[in-house]
Amino acid sequence: MLPGSAAETIKYVNGYSDDAYTYIPVVIIGAGAGGIATGCQLKEKLGFDQFRIFDRHSGIGGTWWINRYPGVGCDM
Repeated sequence: MLPGSAAETIKYVNGYSDDAYTYIPVVIIGAGAGGIATGCQLKEKLGFDQFRIFDRHSGIGGTWWINRYPGVGCDM
């Protein structure tokens, strides 16, 4: 197979082969206040940025994001 061919282009997307993986040393489960604060503290205090934050919902904020109350302007 010649480099630069269509098959070679399909096999390598964004410079990575289809069987490549990414090593993530820290995974934070939950994008609520605690998860976001943990990520901020890792970056601010330790200068560590090799982490990912995962949440089951599409937005960040945890309980504050998922519980939307019609007509409520502030919940503090």
